[in-house]
Parts: sequence; structure tokens; C-alpha cells
Amino acid sequence: MKVIIAGAGIGGLVLAVALLKQGFQVQVFERDLTAIRGEGKYRGPIQVQSNALAALEAIDPEVAAEVLREGCITGDRINGLCDGLTGEWYVKFDTFHPAVSKGLPVTRVISRLTLQQILAKAVERYGGPDTIQNGCNVTQYAERRNDVTGNNEVTVQLEDGRVFAADVLVGADGIWSKIRKQLIGETQANYSGYTCYTGISDFTPADIDIVGYRVFLGNGQYFVSSDVGNGKMQWYGFHKEPSGGSDAEGSRKARLLQIFGHWNDNVVDLIKATPEEDVLRRDIFDRPPIFTWSKGRVALLGDSAHAMQPNLGQGGCMAIEDAYELAIDLSRAVSERAGNAAAVDVEGVLRSYQDSRLLRVSAIHGMAGMAAFMASTYKCYLGEGWSKWVEGLRIPHPGRVVGRLVMLLTMPSVLEWVLGGNTDHVAPHRTSYCSLGDKPKAFPESRFPEFMNNDASIIRSSHADWLLVAERDAATAAAANVNAATGSSAAAAAAADVNSSSQCKGIYMEDAPALVGRCGATTRPALAVDDVHVAESHAQVWRGAAGVPPSTSSVPAPASASSSAAAASGTTSTDTDGYWLRDLGSGRGTWVNGKRLADGATVQLWPGDAVEFGRHPSHEVFKVKMQHVTLRSTELSGHAYTTLMVGKIRNNDYVMPESRPDGAGSLVAA
Repeated sequence: MKVIIAGAGIGGLVLAVALLKQGFQVQVFERDLTAIRGEGKYRGPIQVQSNALAALEAIDPEVAAEVLREGCITGDRINGLCDGLTGEWYVKFDTFHPAVSKGLPVTRVISRLTLQQILAKAVERYGGPDTIQNGCNVTQYAERRNDVTGNNEVTVQLEDGRVFAADVLVGADGIWSKIRKQLIGETQANYSGYTCYTGISDFTPADIDIVGYRVFLGNGQYFVSSDVGNGKMQWYGFHKEPSGGSDAEGSRKARLLQIFGHWNDNVVDLIKATPEEDVLRRDIFDRPPIFTWSKGRVALLGDSAHAMQPNLGQGGCMAIEDAYELAIDLSRAVSERAGNAAAVDVEGVLRSYQDSRLLRVSAIHGMAGMAAFMASTYKCYLGEGWSKWVEGLRIPHPGRVVGRLVMLLTMPSVLEWVLGGNTDHVAPHRTSYCSLGDKPKAFPESRFPEFMNNDASIIRSSHADWLLVAERDAATAAAANVNAATGSSAAAAAAADVNSSSQCKGIYMEDAPALVGRCGATTRPALAVDDVHVAESHAQVWRGAAGVPPSTSSVPAPASASSSAAAASGTTSTDTDGYWLRDLGSGRGTWVNGKRLADGATVQLWPGDAVEFGRHPSHEVFKVKMQHVTLRSTELSGHAYTTLMVGKIRNNDYVMPESRPDGAGSLVAA
């Protein structure tokens, strides 16, 4: 049996591999092969989840093994939804155990270019170098009876006028499919309401050893970040606005910081670490589910049948599942007719393929649109959007609370069905196993429940340094932080250029207490604040247990952490190990997140906390930040600090924790 495939995207290539392995004659026509050849603008990585990896294993174990080897595992870590403003976890996803419990490979992220090249090589290996034809744009098709053989067939006409015939035509030509248009008529793609900025950063998040990907939620906007391996992070920033917008040359990062600049560091740092020329923009379209995927000898596959929003990471995965199902159905039908393709009820086989896929694909299509819906309705605090005063009370929005409860109750079963719901279909053609390489690499599997249930454990267990830093000089910082949130393009442009500040400074928080004091003080503070309102020995910060610093002779004995002081800071905790700030009874005042501590009080710090010394508001605001240990610098000022803050890896020889006897991440001497 001969099959023509229109489109050499992921779905079309997977189908070609599957059919060629079953002895079919296959011809793939592609309008533009620049993506496979690595030409043109890089589209970024793609998530291949457990269900799609299992289908690939059933189709071709060799191809699947190469994809597993080349991909970056994200499913072995904690993933989920977070609040965009605060960075706090909204709900976590465990994609590891639903996969391994069914013997499925764990989710990977792989370069789209690499994946297509792996598949294209397999097509040429099984079908020859001419199987994929470039510059061949299929414009229309027709069904007819062959005058010579008397058999029914389908013909395709290319843009250059050439005509080719086959027993089956599969339209895998994407969301703007010409095969779909002829099959069911002209239909309009739906604009999702969101434009999407995307980029890839040379960046190492502080908790990368524990967290694979996150979706940060906000009202009318959301942001997705994912580890893609080799020290890189991929991100997508979605913003609700009319379609057809554009940005002036060199202004995309500035616009992103207008939109997201007041969000938590996990978002802002990624944007700042991305070169302007690597930021892309596109409007997001999808199509409503259709109930007719096939007519006669023609069928649709992948985006041509069910283009969906990228929020669930299942668009390409559904195309791979489609390809597996269609190949199995066609192969079974030919086998039942003893290899006589002319005797196969092609229309019936294609209808069976359509019916077997409709329910699952339609359900996942709906789920993929949920993130956009959540972002349209999500509000972190009561009063958001209508009362700044009420919002300032930081009362969780009721919709957020109810939504979180619903997701906590439903997500485990939803993920089990999404990742493992197709297992029975692929089981007859693959060996059920989980590669040892898929086990969590940075922490014991036994800690999974701890990280799923305890947000603080993720923070404490990250292989990260804690810093108290002023990200830029006070005037620039104040203007950028305030105006970026209100949409000032000038401020956002300044904030977008991380090298615009030469006055950045900060300190690492370590076991030994670090003194904070006024510039020029005889006490020689580790962190000198240029403000006459700051005392010579104003405060100290350190890492330790129960809020008690190591004894020193240069400072008074520590005061107990009172409940009132902890409440004032908004960062109460019963943890016995953490990072701490203590006012030394300066009488001048120390503020955490805008609330003054009692003189002599000790309080635990958390990432994102804003600290001011001597007065509020202060012209120097210091933020608590976490930085992965690979970013450690010998100083925190000037150019070295700027380099640190944009997330450039200073030593590529970072040793993963499980390879060290002490279990700690470390820098290896060059």
C-alpha cells in the first residue's frame, strides 16, 4: 500500500517511520525543510511527554532511545503552577510516578530541530533519501479510479503542477492545512486572546535540581519556564491583548518588563538573561475540535485535525499518538487482506482511526485551553483590579482558594489519564519498563512526597547561595520597579539592560554573621549602606539554626525572635535551619517587606523579601535572592556582580549532587 503524507512536521515524520517499518511505500511532501536543516529562526525545544515517548518506543525502539538520550528529563522533578507576583506554589504536579507506575519513560524536553532530524534520518534509513521531498507544496487532492489497474486511488497536485497517486493521503500540514480546508471546507482559526513572547536563556535557576518547569499565573497574563538542558532555560510569556500587534525593533525585552517586571525573580531574571535578538513573538491560535477527520481515502493528523494551545505541552504528543494509531490500523487492515492493498476498506479504516482518537484528543484539547482561561480569571488577592487598599491587605482571592482545592483533588487523576491513558493501545508493541536513567538525579525518590507537600523544603534543599542584594543603584531601582509595574516604557527599557548599573552590591549570607552598617563606619560592615539614617552596627544576617547566630564578641547577645516581630515581617516560620536577619537595637529601624521590626528582634528571611535599613522608604532596598551555586562569584559589586545577576554559568564543571559523597552540589576546580 502506498501512502502520501503532506507535511514533514513531527506527526508526519513519525507516521512515515511507522509505516515504512511495516513495509508500506511512503512519500512525504514538504513545502519548506529549513526547520529540519537548521536554517531560519530557531523555534525552540518541545516537550515530549511520557505518553508520546511510549508511542515512539512502540513504533521504533531505536528512534525512541535516541530521543530519550538527547532529551533533557524534566519529569523527574517537581513541576506545577505558581503565583506570578509572589512565586508561591499554587499547585504542584507529579509527572514522575504516573509514568513509572505504568512502566513509561519520564517526560523529556528536546530541541525541536534535533527531534525532527532524528525522525528524518530514520525515514531516510527505512525509505531512502528521496522519501522526503522538499519544495513540494500540496495544493489539492482528488479521488479517482485508476484506468490501468481499475483500483480506487487518491491523487495530489503540487504547486508546480505535478500529480502523484497513492492509496491513502494523510494531511499532516499543520494548523493552516490545505488538506483540511478541502476535506471539511473553509473554517477560521480561533485567536486565543493571547500573544506569546518566547526565548531561551543561558540561565541556571536556584532550584533547578528540584524543579523542572513552572507556570506562573497572573490576571490576563502567565509565564512558563522549563529546563531544556545544557545550562539553558526556555520560557514563554503570554499576555492577553488583540491579535496583530508588533514591537519596535529592539524593544521586546522592554515590553516584557512592562508586563512582567513587577513579578517574582524566577520570571524577571529569565527575561533579563535573554538577549534581545533571541526574543520572539507570535499570536496564539487554535481550532475547535472537529468530528470529521477523514473522508474517502483522506485523513487528517496532528494540528491539521486538532490544533491546540501550547499550555499543556501535548500538541506534538497528540500528533505522535495519532501517527501510531493510524499506522497500526492501516497495517492491521493490510495484514488481514494478506497484503492485498486493493482489498482494504480504506474508508472504513480511516473512520475507525478517527473514532478511536476523537474522545481523547478532544478532552486534551479542552485541557490545553484551561491555562488561558485560568489566567483570564486568576487573581492572587481580593481587591485586585478594583481596590488597591483591599489588595494591600493580602487576603487570598476566594476564586484562587477554591481553584487550588479543585486542582489538588483532580490533578493526580487527570495527569494519570493524560500520561498513561493511551498505555493499553501501545502495550502490545512495546516492552513495559522505566529506564534507570529516568530516576530523579538530584534527590532521592523518597523525598518526592516531602517536596510535593512542603514548599519550604524545596527552598532549603536547593543547591543555592542566599544573597542580600541591591540589584542596581537606588534611584534606578526605585524608578524601574515602580514604573515597570505601571507600564513606563522608559523605565522598562532601563531595567531591560542589566548592565546599565555599575553600583550593584550585596553579600552572601553564610554561617558567620555579616554586619550591616553605615558607609564609612569604623565597624567596617560587610554590607555598607550609604545612608546617614543607618547605624554603624545596624543589623546582622546569617545562616543558622533557630535564629541564633554563632557567638561573637563584637555584637550584643541575640534577642529572642518574638512572635510580634515575626508577624511584622510576614515571614514567620518554625524551621530550625534557615537564613536570619537581626536588628541590633539600632533604634533607627529595620523594615522587612515594608513592616518595621521591633528593636533587637530576629526574623527569618525568605527569597523575595525586601529589606530596608534606617528608614522606610529607603533609597537603598535590598532583596533576598537565591542563586545556584554554579553562579558563585568572588565579589558582589561592579562588573562581577552584573555578570552574576544575568545568570551566566561561571564554571561548567558543576557536579550533580548524587555524584558527591557529601550529597552537596559543588564547583570543581578548573
